Amino acid sequence: MIDEKLIDRENWEEHSVRKGDPKEPTYYIIRRRFDDAGIFSNFIVFAGHIRYALSKGWIPVVDMQNYSSAILEPEKLGKENAWEYFFEQPFRIGLEQAYNAENVILSSGKFPPIAIPPWASTNYYDPKNIVMAEWRMFVKMGLLKVKPALMNEINAERKKLFEPTDRVLGVYLRGTDYVSMKPKDHPIPPPRNMFAILCYKKCVSGDATKFSSRRKIKPLYSSLKILLATALVIFALRLIENM
Repeated sequence: MIDEKLIDRENWEEHSVRKGDPKEPTYYIIRRRFDDAGIFSNFIVFAGHIRYALSKGWIPVVDMQNYSSAILEPEKLGKENAWEYFFEQPFRIGLEQAYNAENVILSSGKFPPIAIPPWASTNYYDPKNIVMAEWRMFVKMGLLKVKPALMNEINAERKKLFEPTDRVLGVYLRGTDYVSMKPKDHPIPPPRNMFAILCYKKCVSGDATKFSSRRKIKPLYSSLKILLATALVIFALRLIENM
């Protein structure tokens, strides 16, 4: 059971809700204040929090069960973790174990300030791209893992639609809220017919893999620190399991 007193929907700053033996692991509960964000907006924010937690030596656990979101039906609030509809927990640790730990910290409800988000560079295919290399490392380590059943469904659908040798350009055109609301600091998509022409030209020219970087990239040193912290967290968890 999860103690309801630990669920805080008023204070959206990062804060500790339980302090015990400092020698025991600290669990970092990741939550979000904005309940109208989509799945990939949440993915980016939560990925940043996972990175932040690892930099602190904490164990990240995503909570989309006790906080409202556009992905979780209201009647399932407090009953199902919407994050686990799509993704595995970073260390396969559930909410009940995390909330009942000796040391528990609730995340802020927004993006952590020190994390480098995946959109820090759009030069996705450059093997020397430090930002994307770090996020790929997280995926390979299983910290941002899609549910196996969902991946099987995706791969089965791909086989139905395409041949194994097909080169596919996936395009996501937001034609509803971004067009009507025009949110600040977000690109507004062009009309559908214009977008189709642009995509066709990209494919024909073979230029689809060329993108430009949008901001400066921080040194690789921070990525190595995250990797070391992650290794230490994994080592600590294995020690606990064997006690």
